[in-house]
Amino acid sequence: MRGLLLLFSTLLLLESTVGDKEYHQLSQYETDIIDRAIEEANDRYGRTKHLDFASIISANYDKRMLNVLLKPTSCKKTEVFVHRKDCKIQDEARPRVSCVACHGKMSCLPLREKTKIKQTILECLHHRHHYIGINHPSALSPECLECA
Repeated sequence: MRGLLLLFSTLLLLESTVGDKEYHQLSQYETDIIDRAIEEANDRYGRTKHLDFASIISANYDKRMLNVLLKPTSCKKTEVFVHRKDCKIQDEARPRVSCVACHGKMSCLPLREKTKIKQTILECLHHRHHYIGINHPSALSPECLECA
């Protein structure tokens, strides 16, 4: 039951939009992540048009997770992958790309791969870091390699 509740709340989080802020209204933390997402998405999925920031789909700042949506723009793809305020977002164009930043890692997937995107977010939100001292009993146990 608890697992189902967590899944349901995560799905609601996915569906809710954090806000329709424009790039220049975002924090430095958010723009740094978005810039990395723009670079990776353009490198992997950009065909002839520049992919750029459209919106933040979901966020959990406590878990260091940010999911951003990138869409094609009116500008041609160049070798410089940064936010370009002179480019107009083309809402109906493809590909639309979701990039999930989680604990410093970036994962970009076409928006149509909703199951993989949701799985990436679930794994991020339920990721546990094990920080233990050298005197902790599990640090001495060879069975607990994940803990060390």
